[in-house]
Amino acid sequence: MLEISNLSIRYGSKEGGVRALEGVNLRIEDGSIFGIVGESGSGKSTLAMALMRLLPKSGSVEGGQVLLDGQDILSMPDREFRKLRGSKLSLVFQGAMNTLNPLMRIDIQVAEPLVLHGMSEKDAALQKAHETLELVGLDASTWRKYPHELSGGMKQRTVIASAIITQPKVLIADEPSTALDVITQVQIMNLLRSLQRRLYMTVIFISHDFPLVSEMSDRIAIMYGGKLCETGRNDQIMHRPMHPYTVGLINSVASIGNKRKLSAIPGDPVDMRNPPSGCRFRPRCSGATEKCASYGYAVTNVESEHDVYCTLYGN
Repeated sequence: MLEISNLSIRYGSKEGGVRALEGVNLRIEDGSIFGIVGESGSGKSTLAMALMRLLPKSGSVEGGQVLLDGQDILSMPDREFRKLRGSKLSLVFQGAMNTLNPLMRIDIQVAEPLVLHGMSEKDAALQKAHETLELVGLDASTWRKYPHELSGGMKQRTVIASAIITQPKVLIADEPSTALDVITQVQIMNLLRSLQRRLYMTVIFISHDFPLVSEMSDRIAIMYGGKLCETGRNDQIMHRPMHPYTVGLINSVASIGNKRKLSAIPGDPVDMRNPPSGCRFRPRCSGATEKCASYGYAVTNVESEHDVYCTLYGN
């Protein structure tokens, strides 16, 4: 169980800083795929970096807890957390294909986490790397190759193998299909789903691609301007969306067999250096009222497992 409670992240700058995440609360069940959707600047990748404690020097945790099996991973000493990072908690980076070392064979790179965490000796780790590469669909002809000899899809499979070789409890996939063609994208998504079921991992799948997240996830969270808009089961979000932003996202996506007219969300994304008071979606929302300007993001449970952050619901 991964529980995120009232998490707030701030980036410092010469202009006074930006609060990239504010008051985020999420509960992610073991063995599930949890999707997080939002446009650029919504705080998705900041959340991933915070969970891995990989925020840049300008970033800091202003408040909140992240509990993994009851342990607050944000308050752990660095030495203790380094043992957990990569062993129980792994990350497939955004643009992961560029994270491979061009001077190392891919099997050696995949084996490296086992050696670094003292989970295996070098020879045994290399054997495990070969098994893991085969598990992600790369046969023996690729094991001794260098990254430049691989296609984009093969590089992505290599990065995924490196992330799962330690059999982590939680795998964070931050835009794992970026820069891949559509066919390869589908293959990578099917691979992640298959690995999640086989290894019984919890997968946090982060993307701006709403249709992709809806295909993958058991539960979905919608983010805008560093805050949550709505969380719920896949069927609740896709078939009974409540927040105007969620509705806008769904109405802007084309789907096969659906003849409804597409519509864009008006206005520009929120300026995080100077966000509006109250609801951050307020300037773009057709249903905004005066009370939205003083909204404090109180959550309303509209049905079992379905929460929304909007003045249209509750008190």
